[in-house]
Amino acid sequence: MLDPLQIVRVVEENMKAHGLPFPAPREALYSWAKPLKMPDRGSPMLYTGGLYQITPYIMSVVDSLSKFEDLKLISVALKASRLLSTLGLSGLVVRPRADTVSYVENILRSIVELLRKAGVNVAYGYEDDLYSGVLLYDLGLDELFKEHAVKVYKALKSREAKTIITVDPHTTHIMRSVYPKYVEGYDLEVKSYLEVLAEAGLKTEQQNGGDVVIHDPCLYARFEGVIGQPRFLLQKSGFKVLEPRRSGRMTYCCGGPIEGLAPKMAKTIAKTRLSELSEKHGVIVTLCPICYANLKSVSDDKVKVEDIALLLGGREL
Repeated sequence: MLDPLQIVRVVEENMKAHGLPFPAPREALYSWAKPLKMPDRGSPMLYTGGLYQITPYIMSVVDSLSKFEDLKLISVALKASRLLSTLGLSGLVVRPRADTVSYVENILRSIVELLRKAGVNVAYGYEDDLYSGVLLYDLGLDELFKEHAVKVYKALKSREAKTIITVDPHTTHIMRSVYPKYVEGYDLEVKSYLEVLAEAGLKTEQQNGGDVVIHDPCLYARFEGVIGQPRFLLQKSGFKVLEPRRSGRMTYCCGGPIEGLAPKMAKTIAKTRLSELSEKHGVIVTLCPICYANLKSVSDDKVKVEDIALLLGGREL
């Protein structure tokens, strides 16, 4: 296991320097949206919180940490990363795979197109689509998290947001259930895009999507009550939804919460979950970028891991 304190310090220093937990270009958070020409203020406002966009960088960082962990050089690597960050340079060298970047950008564009198809035209804050700060909260950096949460809230309010539509379980949970405890006067209504689509009665061209097995992310299933909506939407789109041994509120972890601290342990958990899912079917549907990344990292050619937004958008399997 990696030294938790050093990981915390790397995240803390990157947040203070770049507004992101890992060294990634700020424009990576909003460049995907430019071709869609959404209005830059108003409500409802799409708020991604940046988690999908930084997932390729997280995957790259975890891969690097895994290699350093194997070589027992992780302490040296993290200290060097902190030194570079202090000097205003990028710490860990992060080069995400181009295909992964393209994949997550297609997911976000598909979400916007699905909302439009359901009659929901969203605004988007572009440069003000700031990282939610979820990792700060998870790591116990409460003061920095509170400071960042206030900044995010003010940015959204400056764009005239009253209702925000989120795209992943971590951001949904942090904005709906955690921010109100840290931000005085917090008054944003928060809905997952899956809830919005289900409420709007998304119209899709009926298709024979085939069988898929669904993986429930912990935060949707255990804390935010987003269980029935993804199943309803998949079924409306012509898919037969199969349930793994542990699903719904009793879902099993993808390994994601600890991939930055214990990459090997995270992969072991991910392999266990992948085995449970693939015993039902070879096409696995995820609703979360972290779940996608962790399950994808341990899958092989016999298993396909796909994000629900792309399936609902009509992507061929």
